[in-house]
Amino acid sequence: MSYGEARAYLDSLGVDSMKSLIPSLHRMEAFMEALGHPEQAITAIHVTGTNGKTSTARIASSVLRAAGLKVATYTSPHLQGVRERLALGGAPLPEDEFGAVFDHIRPYIDFVEKEIEERLSYFEVLTGMFFLWAADAADVAVVEVGLGGRWDATNVLTNVPVAVITNIDLDHVAMLGRERTTIAKEKSGIIKHGTTVVTGELDPEILDVIDVEAQARAAPVAKIERDFRILDNTLAVGGRYLSLRTSGRDYEGLFLPLHGVHQARNAAVALEAAVTLLPDESLAEEVVQEGFAEVAVPGRLEVLRPEDEDAPPVVLDVAHNPTGMAAAVTSLTEAMPFDRAIVVIGILDDKDHRGMLAELARMPCTLIATEARNVRSVAPGEIEAVAGEVGLSCHVIPQIPAAVSAAVEEAGADDLVLVTGSHYVVGEARTFLTS
Repeated sequence: MSYGEARAYLDSLGVDSMKSLIPSLHRMEAFMEALGHPEQAITAIHVTGTNGKTSTARIASSVLRAAGLKVATYTSPHLQGVRERLALGGAPLPEDEFGAVFDHIRPYIDFVEKEIEERLSYFEVLTGMFFLWAADAADVAVVEVGLGGRWDATNVLTNVPVAVITNIDLDHVAMLGRERTTIAKEKSGIIKHGTTVVTGELDPEILDVIDVEAQARAAPVAKIERDFRILDNTLAVGGRYLSLRTSGRDYEGLFLPLHGVHQARNAAVALEAAVTLLPDESLAEEVVQEGFAEVAVPGRLEVLRPEDEDAPPVVLDVAHNPTGMAAAVTSLTEAMPFDRAIVVIGILDDKDHRGMLAELARMPCTLIATEARNVRSVAPGEIEAVAGEVGLSCHVIPQIPAAVSAAVEEAGADDLVLVTGSHYVVGEARTFLTS
């Protein structure tokens, strides 16, 4: 089966289909049994949390690659193409391999769906593909949770030496709960017996929840600012200079080519996860330096410079909740001098768009409201109305390419363009800007 046919099948399931299902692992368990349990052959770092999951997973993967391992990485959602979600050595699964893996599992999909009398979701199919492929292709996997933790399709993993909880905040509240402690309990559901938990969370109340869940599984917890910490986090050209203390040793003068003061915490968590997984001698300072230097996370304060030298820089950031937007605003104002930001923004309808716009109001900006295709979005007119309520100027251009073009045209010599609010909006803009 070709990649195009595989992608068409997945698209027919709907990228958000898992959000309409009752939380359960029974579909995934039946799928894994039919495939001969490839998930049991994988050694994994399992990553959950509210913000920073993909950055943390990519940083950890890069460090493990520098240590000489073949690393399969599973992240979501994608920006431009579904193959991004299944990566080996930092590169997306090639089209021919993607088609071949899907062709292999297609009969099992049909068999399982007939047996359980239910359809598998988009995310469940992709997760099954990743497990089957990674079991043979890689020495170790870094696996990002899709949604929550306890009932996520990835939580059929059994060999998880390290479970990462980046942080806990309010997101997907309709499915995960409206209290941070409730969300923390759901995300802590990825902890297995004997797993070491690594967390970047600082709130004592949330840490208490994680501790209770970990203790019930005899799982030790490594906490930032207690067991590992950031020693230095300095702005650099093209990213950050970091010095980090892990539970094993100190690492100084690490260049991380990612913008944003918040990336230091992601890096500290990722490095502690790698140190926990591997023996100390595998992670000499030069290995970690190499791993950090090769990190790439598109769509995270990613700066695109137009060919026209007089055109403003375009910054892409997938911030999709108030905390993420706060980090983006803080990082932009620290790292990139500008008079005004022209913000192209589209937001999915299960997000706190009022909170996100309130964060944007902390910097000088004007908004262009737009919307992603093929997903449930807040109507651009609603974004425009709420923007007015928080004191922001806003107008509507529904089509993302036209909105980006208008923003670039509107921006002055000392302005910048920011595209944000959703992975899907950033992905479509990135395709437009790089094609």
